[in-house]
Amino acid sequence: MSNEVLSQFADEFPYCAVCWARDVPLHIHHIQQGAGRVHDRRCLLRLCMYCHEGLHSGGKHDLKKPVCLTAKREVDDANYDPAYLASLRLKKHLGYGPGRYPFRVFMWRERNGTPPEIERMAINSRQKGKRGELEAAHEWNRHLPQAHARRSQQHSGTESASDLIAPGTPHLWLEVKRVERGLNLHAVMEKSREQCGDLCPVVLHRQNEQEWLVTFPLEQIKRFVQQVQGAM
Repeated sequence: MSNEVLSQFADEFPYCAVCWARDVPLHIHHIQQGAGRVHDRRCLLRLCMYCHEGLHSGGKHDLKKPVCLTAKREVDDANYDPAYLASLRLKKHLGYGPGRYPFRVFMWRERNGTPPEIERMAINSRQKGKRGELEAAHEWNRHLPQAHARRSQQHSGTESASDLIAPGTPHLWLEVKRVERGLNLHAVMEKSREQCGDLCPVVLHRQNEQEWLVTFPLEQIKRFVQQVQGAM
C-alpha cells in the first residue's frame, strides 16, 4: 500500500512544489523523518533533485525546513498538518513554522513557468468560488506585493484549509468574510483558532459598500507586523 501512496502522489505532483521545475529528476521528500519515513500524504512533498539536495545539504538551491511547510500549504493544503508531523517524533510541536520563500524561489518559478496543474486549480477555484475571496486576495496583494496570496483549494471539499494562502505571509491564517450586513467576528475568530494550529488567525472582512478591514488577536500583533513588513 505504501508504494501505491507514493506512486499516486508522484502522479498528482509532476513538478517541484518549491521551484515548479518539471524537466529535471523529481524526488519525494519526507517532511518529517520520524517513525521510519512514514509514507503518509501529510508527510510527503514533491521536490526536484536540486531543491531536495539544497534542503538536506545546501548545494545549488540551499533551502530550509520551514520552506517545506509553506510549499505544502501552497500546493497541498488539504494535507497540511504540523501536529501530525510533530507526532512522528513523539512531540506536540514541530519547533518551527512555515517560512517565507527566498526571493530566488520566485526567479526560479518565473523561469520554469506555472505548472498546468496549478493553473487548472486556479481556474476551478474561480469557477466555483467566491467573489469575496478573489477580491480580498487582490487587495492583500495590492498592499503587500510580496504576499503572493491566492484562493486555497476550497474546491477540493476540505474544511482544513484557510480561505487564502499567501507564501509571503506564511505565519498568517487568512480567512475572508464578505457579507451584506453584521458579522459575528468572535465566532469567526473562534473557528479560525480551532483550525489554524500554530499560525496567527487573521480575518479579512467587509460589508457591502464598505472598506476591507482586518481583525486578528492583539496578542499576535508582533507576529502580524513582522509578517506584513516582510511582504511589503
